[in-house]
Amino acid sequence: MVMDYDFTLLGEIPSPASLMIRREFFGAGSFKLTLDRAQAGFGLLARDRVLYPAGRSDLALLVSRVSKAGRRLTADGTLLKGLAKRRICVPPLVTGGAYNQFGYDLFTGDAESAYLHFAAHNLTAPEDAARAMPRLELAQNLHRGAELPWQARFERLSDLFEDIGAATGLGWDIRPDFGAKRYVLGAWAGEDRTTGTGRCALSRELGNAGEMTVCEDATAAVTTVYAGGAGEDENRLIQSYGNENGGLARYEAFEDCGSLEDPAMLKLAAERRLSAPGRSMTLEVLDGGLCRYGRDYDVGDVVTALGEGWRMDARLIAMQETWESGKRTLRATFGDPPLGVTELMRRERRRAVR
Repeated sequence: MVMDYDFTLLGEIPSPASLMIRREFFGAGSFKLTLDRAQAGFGLLARDRVLYPAGRSDLALLVSRVSKAGRRLTADGTLLKGLAKRRICVPPLVTGGAYNQFGYDLFTGDAESAYLHFAAHNLTAPEDAARAMPRLELAQNLHRGAELPWQARFERLSDLFEDIGAATGLGWDIRPDFGAKRYVLGAWAGEDRTTGTGRCALSRELGNAGEMTVCEDATAAVTTVYAGGAGEDENRLIQSYGNENGGLARYEAFEDCGSLEDPAMLKLAAERRLSAPGRSMTLEVLDGGLCRYGRDYDVGDVVTALGEGWRMDARLIAMQETWESGKRTLRATFGDPPLGVTELMRRERRRAVR
């Protein structure tokens, strides 16, 4: 189904040549749709159009690029969560001096409150009204997730949300409310389906999994953090954490904690950065057997994956669904995905000492 951002239904695309949707628990996700000129709906696609599969109105896609080559049209974009990629975290403006200044947007609280705090400041109720995203509202705050200190200063909002999710295990999403013709940003909590009546396991033996790849990655590991708080140069408050680690098992990093003066708060901010070498698993998921995707478990849930001598009780952080030639294929990612060069560079830029 195709509609404009104001919920005006424009038509439908009954049978695209191919469609790939990657849902992510912490990130904005992505999609790619391909059409041939002879197929219905060829003229419906344009930037900022909203797409959703029939019967899956919660799964909204936002078009950011449309390209045509010969008889083929390709539309790329993100899930509706990609609206957060269009804003950076602008801290409150400080006035009264010789000139206006921007400091840090500081917040300490549970993960859900953190999402809603930074969303309000940069999407729904910013100081500059021109920055407000139309038709976007905040969900009710249920105060879920771990309590941590956060600071933001001009980084991309979606990157900050990804960091909050990775640190707390609580995801986020933006979903359409068709009745009220609005979009709602809120936290997204998964379930633990490894125990009890909701137990869920994926393996070849159970007939719901195929090829599996396991990756152990220390690229982004941090076991010892030197954290910088209030002050400047040699007068700056510096604390270190994780000093019990040594030798090959010690991975050091510096964390800029802005102007934090309280050692207890500085400790919380630094410990947020600590991360052991990660393990991730990608798994071909089959539409069959026990425990089916979309029926018994979803993105964000913790399930058991078995195969190749490995067992992981891990969170499903991304699912890639691909429709081609009338067939759907599923590829799941569990745990911490390996970081690419772009993500590593982004994190290093954020850690620059200011």
